[in-house]
Amino acid sequence: MDVTLRETKMVIVVRVDDRLLHGQIICAWVPFANADSLLVASDEAASDSLVSDIIEACGCKGLSVYVKSIEDSVRYVSDTDEADERIILITGDLHDAMRIYEKGMRFTSLNLGNIHHEENGRKITPSIIVNQEDEEIIGRFESLGVKIEIRDVPASKPIDYRSVKVK
Repeated sequence: MDVTLRETKMVIVVRVDDRLLHGQIICAWVPFANADSLLVASDEAASDSLVSDIIEACGCKGLSVYVKSIEDSVRYVSDTDEADERIILITGDLHDAMRIYEKGMRFTSLNLGNIHHEENGRKITPSIIVNQEDEEIIGRFESLGVKIEIRDVPASKPIDYRSVKVK
């Protein structure tokens, strides 16, 4: 019996990080996830050629870095024309992560790395300060069965959002 293996794109980690791309992601998350691509899904970053060029310049041999709009990110991940690819998808806020989910890209866990709403925010960790809208979006993700994990780097112990949410 002949079995044909279809090469596909796999999103290994979906991360919310208002800093988008920085050293923790490249030096810690990429090796941990054995990723060969970083996809920054941000309408704002994609529409600014300087920002896009700077972020994409972080790529190197063995690591591709892309900046795409939310719509183009979902399309890119869904496109099966490309060969085998292990992707870390990063978006700048929870609202964009929900937009990605609503556009059909399903994921079962969401990593919160950096969210800084200093004003009117609730401090969960030094790197996670959420506002009311964030809390509502997190609740919606949970109702959809998406596990919310707070973890800055893979070596840190993950914090389950349910253990720190307001009672």
